[in-house]
Amino acid sequence: MALAASDFAPRAARQVHRTGSFELPCGADTAFSFFSPEGEREWVKGWNPTPVFPDRIEFSRDTVFREGPPGDEAVWTIVDANWEMHRAEYVRVAHRSHTGRVVVKIEPGSGDRCKVVVEYTITAFGATMATLIETFSEEAYAAKMRAWKEQITGCLGNR
Repeated sequence: MALAASDFAPRAARQVHRTGSFELPCGADTAFSFFSPEGEREWVKGWNPTPVFPDRIEFSRDTVFREGPPGDEAVWTIVDANWEMHRAEYVRVAHRSHTGRVVVKIEPGSGDRCKVVVEYTITAFGATMATLIETFSEEAYAAKMRAWKEQITGCLGNR
């Protein structure tokens, strides 16, 4: 899809930063795998990333993929994927509505437990800015973290 000059015209934008966390009944390596592009297929309904570079999606730095419905898809770049530190960082760009930076850190716990910490920074612009900002209110973000915990815990039970 070609971009028009108006796609880059200055507009009002808003930025929101949220951090949330939850515990999972598994080790850090297992939890970290759920936050890879392919691992999210297990628990995110409709998640269907397609590779841009390289020609298959790898959970490694500088991998680029697309995800989302046509016309509203985002291009994601993996900025960091560190298995030793259990840390991943992504940048996503949905050229009509927002950019986002996502950092996931898994903190090993005692026994077979861990803590997942997820940071989002969303910069919203365009016609859907108000709606997008609303989906990142403190209450909505806390609900998102609870839902993620339930979805991943459900996947763990099915393994």
